[in-house]
Amino acid sequence: MKKILIIEDQAPMAKILADILTKEKFEVITAINGQIGVEKAIEFNPDLIITDNMMPVKTGLEVIVELRARKEFQTTPIFMITAKAGHQDPALAKEAGATGFIKK
Repeated sequence: MKKILIIEDQAPMAKILADILTKEKFEVITAINGQIGVEKAIEFNPDLIITDNMMPVKTGLEVIVELRARKEFQTTPIFMITAKAGHQDPALAKEAGATGFIKK
């Protein structure tokens, strides 16, 4: 079973994403901030990571940069999802190493 890590500080959004992915037969792991997300990524080595950008402790951009610096996450798909979707945000996500960018 493929594992997906959702890093999202808003519980309702995390639950919606987790419910959808669980119904599609994925194992879902959640984290409520960027620091916990990095720790869970290292612990569980997910097949895909979805991270919010604006979070306490570490932003999604910081999470992506930190994980991409580790050999085991250099090819893991990481998607940033955010409500703040200005014209620069997709480019910043890509520059940090995100695979893709999704607007909430």
